Amino acid sequence: GSSGSSGQALASDSEEADEVPEWLREGEFVTVGAHKTGVVRYVGPADFQEGTWVGVELDLPSGKNDGSIGGKQYFRCNPGYGLLVRPSRVRRATSGPSSG
Repeated sequence: GSSGSSGQALASDSEEADEVPEWLREGEFVTVGAHKTGVVRYVGPADFQEGTWVGVELDLPSGKNDGSIGGKQYFRCNPGYGLLVRPSRVRRATSGPSSG
């Protein structure tokens, strides 16, 4: 027999939803912010702040780190290519060649 622990401490009044879309997973090509593009390398919790975070390895060195923040390695990439953002900042990039 296992005693059920009640871990129902969800904040229902939070305006920013940290819900991760179904498509958002490691390996997905995404757009961060206005015009940054990259590949999702990490989806999950972070030590520096509560909530769900998305680690992105950018195509260009316009990031802030190499996938490690505060001494913890969330994912690995070249220095300056790593970025950890909220799921709300990430959008699914249009896959395939665009016809203009």
